[in-house]
Formats: sequence, structure tokens, C-alpha cells
Amino acid sequence: MRSSLRLLALLAVVVLVACGDDDGPVTAGDSSTVPGGQPLAPHYVSVEVTEREAPRPLVEGTDIQLRFEETTVGASLGCNSMSGPYRLEGEVLVVAEGLATTEMGCDPPRHEQDEWFAGLLTSRPTLAVDGDELTLTAGDTVVRFVDREVAEPDRELVGTTWEVDGFADGDGPDDTAMSFGIPEPGQVRFEENGFVTGADGCNGFGYGEISDEQTEGLRYEVDGDRVVFTGNAAQTLIACPDLDEYVERFWSALTGTASWSIDADRLRLVGPDGRIVTFRAAD
Repeated sequence: MRSSLRLLALLAVVVLVACGDDDGPVTAGDSSTVPGGQPLAPHYVSVEVTEREAPRPLVEGTDIQLRFEETTVGASLGCNSMSGPYRLEGEVLVVAEGLATTEMGCDPPRHEQDEWFAGLLTSRPTLAVDGDELTLTAGDTVVRFVDREVAEPDRELVGTTWEVDGFADGDGPDDTAMSFGIPEPGQVRFEENGFVTGADGCNGFGYGEISDEQTEGLRYEVDGDRVVFTGNAAQTLIACPDLDEYVERFWSALTGTASWSIDADRLRLVGPDGRIVTFRAAD
């Protein structure tokens, strides 16, 4: 009889532990789901921000990009990118303070906007997923997001005019990210005929016929996630000594073999030396 009672007590403990595990913290390693079994998409873009049920406007031309990768959450609002480890405790998003951020120089309104969202992200907001929509709530602030693939499909590499919006020395947390405020940012366009046209912030470049059988210019060929540049761009010859660094960084990603990726309206080129140029679709 005593053996039976001990066995029943042990089974009761096992059942209680098993039930407790079902209610434990859910992390990104558990398929990135929130209560109810809804999965988190890897990338969201904001469509509405309210405070005390009134609209909270973002800096003109910006939105909130929110990304989930395994155990890391990242965000960008048109200035610096921020990221840090996260976990889900039920519907509560737990992100440690002291997020890692890039150090691009931006205007005060965008810097303040970054600080505002970093504070919101680390304040233990709640998450709710409904199909393609994600709602993040922190006190009386509510940010509504839509799955980026639904809201902003990736732009095409070829036929889009891409405008430079930043440079970086690499992907590591200690690498430098920067932007230059110049009157006419560099642009690049991959033409259907296999040539590259655009401007490097100082001189324009394109292609032109040398003869009926030969054309001069910067050529490109896409090979999976790589693009191979050959030839020489036909450029104007304006001297811009104040833009030497900008121009040199621009061409660092359009020489030899570079890797490329597109995320919505953003193009990222990584040159052979690892330096990065980021672009935003301008049309």
C-alpha cells in the first residue's frame, strides 16, 4: 500500500512539472511563437504608431523596421540600427538594456527617435500576432506592424535607381558605419543591357559606343548573390577634392566581385575588401 502511495505521489510530481514546462518562457529558439501558437515573421515594418490613442508621427520619410533572428531582435528607424538578445515570457518581449547600435551621424530628430524606440523596446512591451500583423504595446504607446514581405515586396536589382544612404567598414559591432551629407548623393542603376550607369557624388558615369561593334562602360553580370563588375565607366571629369573619401567608398563596392542583397527598398553591396555601401530605391 505504501509503495502504491509513493508511486502515485511521484506520478503527481511528474504531471505538475510537465504542466509547468508548457507554461514556461518561450524563446526565439522555440520557433519564435507567441501565445496562441502564432509565429513571428523575420521582418516587420510599422504602419501606425499611437500614444494615448492619438497618432504619434515619426520623422518624415522614416518608419520602424523590426527584425527577429533566432535569439536576436533588431530595429532601425532611418538612422542607426540597434540589436540585442531577446526572449518571450508569455506575451512579454524581454530585451536587455544596452542595445548594440551603429554610430552613423544623423540629425537630432532621428537620433531622438532612435532613443525613444530603444527605450520602448527594452521596457518589456507585449506582443500580439494576428496573421500578417504584429502589435507591440508599451504602456499607452501602441505600434502596429505588418509583415515586411506583405507590405513592401523586394525591389528588383535591375531597372531600379538606387541612391546611396550609407557606408560601413564591415558587419561587426565594432565596425564603423557612417553617412555623408552631400547635395547630390551617389546613385547607381543596373541597366537591362548589362551596363551600370549613375553618379558617384561628384561625376556622372554611363556608357557609349566606340564603334558599331564595341561599347565602352562599366559592365555587370549577376551570379547568384554576387555581381561581377568589368570594364571602365565612362565618366565626366569634374574635380571634387572635398568628396574624395565619399567617391572612393562608392567605387569600393563597384569593383571586381561584390556580394549583393535586397531587403524591401534597400540594396546592400559588399565590395571585395569587405566595405559596405547601402542604397535606397529612389524610384
